[in-house]
Amino acid sequence: MPGLAVALAIAALWWILIDRLDREERLLEQTAHEKTAVLARLVEEHAAATVRRVDDLLLDLVTHAEQNRAMQLSSRRAFEEGLVVGVRVYDRDGTLTMEAGRSAFRGPILDRDEFAAHRENARRRFIIGVPYLAPDTLDTLIPVSRRVDTPSGGFTGIAVADVPVEAFVRFYRVLGLPLDASVALLRADGTLLARYSTADPRGDNAAAAADFWQGMLKPFGHQRAISPVDGVERILAYRLTQDYALAAIVGESVASVFGPWRANARLYTGWAIATTMVILLFIVGFGVEWQWRRRTERALRIRNRAMAWSGDGILIADATQTGMPIVYGNPALERLMGLTFPDLLGHGALWVLERAVTDPLVLEPLREAVAIGRDVRVEFTRPGFQLGERTCLELRASPVRDEAGQLVSLIAIVRDITEHKQAQAALADARREADRANVAKSKFLAAASHDLRQPVQSLMLLMEVLASRAVDAPTRNVLGTMDRALGALKMLLDGLLDVSRLEAGAVTPELEVFPVADLLERVAASSRPVALQKGLLFHIVPCSAHIRSDPMLLGRILQNLAENALRYTETGRILIGCRRRGGALRIEVWDSGIGIPADQQEDIFQEFVQVGNASRNRDQGLGLGLAVVRRLSAMLEHRVTLRSIPGRGSVFAVETPLAAAPAATPRAVADAPRPHTPAHATVLVIEDDVIVREGLSAMLAEWGYTVLAAESCAQALDLANRGPVPNVIVADYRLRDGRTGTEAIREVRLALGRIVPGILVTGDTAPARAQEAEAGNFQVMHKPVLASDLQRAVADAIAVVERERALVG
Repeated sequence: MPGLAVALAIAALWWILIDRLDREERLLEQTAHEKTAVLARLVEEHAAATVRRVDDLLLDLVTHAEQNRAMQLSSRRAFEEGLVVGVRVYDRDGTLTMEAGRSAFRGPILDRDEFAAHRENARRRFIIGVPYLAPDTLDTLIPVSRRVDTPSGGFTGIAVADVPVEAFVRFYRVLGLPLDASVALLRADGTLLARYSTADPRGDNAAAAADFWQGMLKPFGHQRAISPVDGVERILAYRLTQDYALAAIVGESVASVFGPWRANARLYTGWAIATTMVILLFIVGFGVEWQWRRRTERALRIRNRAMAWSGDGILIADATQTGMPIVYGNPALERLMGLTFPDLLGHGALWVLERAVTDPLVLEPLREAVAIGRDVRVEFTRPGFQLGERTCLELRASPVRDEAGQLVSLIAIVRDITEHKQAQAALADARREADRANVAKSKFLAAASHDLRQPVQSLMLLMEVLASRAVDAPTRNVLGTMDRALGALKMLLDGLLDVSRLEAGAVTPELEVFPVADLLERVAASSRPVALQKGLLFHIVPCSAHIRSDPMLLGRILQNLAENALRYTETGRILIGCRRRGGALRIEVWDSGIGIPADQQEDIFQEFVQVGNASRNRDQGLGLGLAVVRRLSAMLEHRVTLRSIPGRGSVFAVETPLAAAPAATPRAVADAPRPHTPAHATVLVIEDDVIVREGLSAMLAEWGYTVLAAESCAQALDLANRGPVPNVIVADYRLRDGRTGTEAIREVRLALGRIVPGILVTGDTAPARAQEAEAGNFQVMHKPVLASDLQRAVADAIAVVERERALVG
């Protein structure tokens, strides 16, 4: 019932408001109709009287012209009052035969519509022409004319009087039009003759939108429309003259008529909306508060039950009273603290807690926190449990303040954290053990990566020198085989680098579309020699599909899977093939090796985990290949699966997305041109390893560079000072006497007094090397470095220096 009463009250309020606004709007519109109708009648009467006086003048002029008599026009009142500024008489050929007053029209009369109308119609009638602009004064004139006939009724010409629009506008200015009102005088066909607007007192005689005016011309009436001349919406009253084809239109702006009313209507509506909102908010607030009270009471009952059955001890004390007496304590608090609260209710909370602990000093932080009003956490122990034969408890206390900031209560929660402490201790031990294992693994990776890359780097550099000097085909075949072997060894060493870089997040996939056949051929080229050596059959099933992936990273995955199959297969065969599965291509690596037990198939993807290598034989790898496969496949979002039967073999599969073959492009030349070697370029080589230093020197000399070879930082400084000045520095990172290549490059630059491009060649894969290179503005290349990559890096470094010198010059 209260809701119904409120709804009826709101409905009555809005009905009264809408009815009042509707009545006021209709009254204003009726008043505007009456006012504009009166003004339209005045305008119509003035226009009829003005045109009638001009017509009288024309009739006299026509009579005198037909009788071929002269007529004194300047003394006529129409001229004196400015109703006519000039008259003209034309013969039947359109020749001007007489004119008086101001001659304004200079155009051919034959082109005017009124001349044609008089010539073709024998009836003598009064015609109002289209207004034109006087070329001398730029005044707008309305030509009115009558026909001149012979005594027998033949057409002999016309008589024209020019009526200025200003003759009508002067009257409109003194009508007392409302604000933003307008007056328009039109012909019966809708042609605008004169127009006046209070918003533009100069008068506007635009003759546009005849169709708009023609649509409303009736004997009399009202219409509400938007003016096509100025775009203002007005209430229009219009009247047609009885004797002449003229129409008078008077319009009052809708904004001026309804503006104040609309402002009041918005005010009344806003007041009604505000009142309605207040009433609704009051009702909603009442309902919400009622529901909130119900929910609060229910939640309070649930909270009390939950607190009573909670495993944590809960204590509530009243801080507004002296000593902060206890007002509530649940059974768990009694059990954990060894207290009986029914006997202690009303006693001070701090006094009760100090009685329950062995050392009252442990609660000193609690006392200080309560004094300053902040939260506090305290840990203490009590006898009776297993962690050092004591129970470890945690007490959290939170002072509660009111809106004025006064302390009103204290809430304390006591929790048994004995198992948590035990778990923390075990976790800390495990973390320390994991950290030790991780440090050992990192040291092993760094040492293996650096020490093994040095001799491999020397072999690759010397291979480049031999390749440039070998001319006969057998030798080049042998060198090609050696090059493939070194490439396989480099890939093996890169596994160590991959693990290190993947752990540091330094690898970013570069996806592209490429044929899977090229990738399989590269894997076969690296793996088939090993299979032949072991007497295994290594077969690649041809596949014409294209896939979207990173060819380098996916190649590393397949190479690692192939090497894993070769490593654990002693007899039989290894097969690599592809299967289409919907929108994916499944690349499978089959082997007839020892197989992997089901309980170890997840573990083999971890670092340093191997099956069937209990003695850790290094001939069977380090256990990093499948770990790299797992990380790279996760990075590429390629699913890797495994099926295996112990003693019969395994099938590793990688699923990659299929892609459409790209448009055919010209094949690149097999042997790309070597980078251009600048004339008289000098390279300073700093390397403490004799083999690597000699290999680098021989290869750079073979490329046409002048080589300065140094084994230490001091020797490099001596060579740089004696000349020639090096164009680029190629330095190993680890040098003798604890020095580094970074320091050597910096000191050579300082000795020469200019920035010499530097290339740091190192087997150290630590991320710190990249940071040093960025700080020192030089390039880092990890061993073993391909000869083509090194040659390109040296040439690019020298080219940059030459461009900078050319710009400075």
